[in-house]
Amino acid sequence: MTGGYKEPLAPPPVLKRSMFAPHGAQLRPQYEQEDEWNEFLERTDTSKVHDFGRYWWSYGRDKDDDGELREAVFLEVPLRKDVEARQIRAHLSMRQLKLVVHGDTLLEEEFEDCKWLDVGESYWEIEVKEVKKVRRKVLRYVLYVMTECPKYITRWLFECEKKEDDGRYIDQEDEEEDNIDDRLRLIAKMKEPEPYRDADIWFSETEEEEERWCDGCGSTRVVVMKKHTDAKYMKYCNDCPFVSPAKETGLPTGLLKQKEIDEKRARKQRLRARKEEAKRRMEAQKDAKEAADRSEEVPEDYKQEEKTKIYTREDFHEVLTKALKKGEIKWEDY
Repeated sequence: MTGGYKEPLAPPPVLKRSMFAPHGAQLRPQYEQEDEWNEFLERTDTSKVHDFGRYWWSYGRDKDDDGELREAVFLEVPLRKDVEARQIRAHLSMRQLKLVVHGDTLLEEEFEDCKWLDVGESYWEIEVKEVKKVRRKVLRYVLYVMTECPKYITRWLFECEKKEDDGRYIDQEDEEEDNIDDRLRLIAKMKEPEPYRDADIWFSETEEEEERWCDGCGSTRVVVMKKHTDAKYMKYCNDCPFVSPAKETGLPTGLLKQKEIDEKRARKQRLRARKEEAKRRMEAQKDAKEAADRSEEVPEDYKQEEKTKIYTREDFHEVLTKALKKGEIKWEDY
């Protein structure tokens, strides 16, 4: 028999994570919306560190005990080099965080918002890292955000961050909190720019370019022409005797508008580059004046003896037996 048989359709290809951009697609809105979009990117940048001297924090993601990525705030507090984990007492609640080291209160602050913190899943640890060119011990507190909470912690963490040094509150406009709905609305509001035209593409609307209306009476019954007595093209109205020079441009409307936007964007980039350069120079001068405090510096060989070794089962049994005989390991009954 012939006919009737159809080959089975191949299943659609499976899209893997590696096929996409590492951080997702980067949007590029119209020139009029670039300032608003850049402000949004700066506010949602997870690499931004909010430094307040005695502590600093950032917002990002961290894997929990189940291996799932969760939104979290990474709070870091510098410690003295002789501090150990058993000497630290951390009291965490939905409203307040208190850190006590050697009986002295290191940090005691109230959260700016008390509805986002997952107290049960949050934890802290001690790590050694470079802080202002000095190796120091740092208490790193991972504060998890509740999975059902739609808010992002991107501006304030503690209530004290809203105040100046003299106790006055920072003047600020009333604005809504940073949540997923507002982010989606802002992204949906962005409009895609027009395709970039090369110099050899000449197409655009000509009505705006030629301005086919009379400057005297506003009539659209005009004729653009150049008589032998005229030095340039003129607009002759058929409804009134008014004559005016016609608009002459070397580029069509589309390319002329594109050229103006390119010039504005170039000026904005030069201004931004000058501001960044001035900020870098100011930070370099500040670092040169302030000598690094190395009184709490941790040496390079800190816990160097604690190295990870790989043993077979027989080797591990032998090492464990020797340690028990020497008394290096003691069994304790609880």
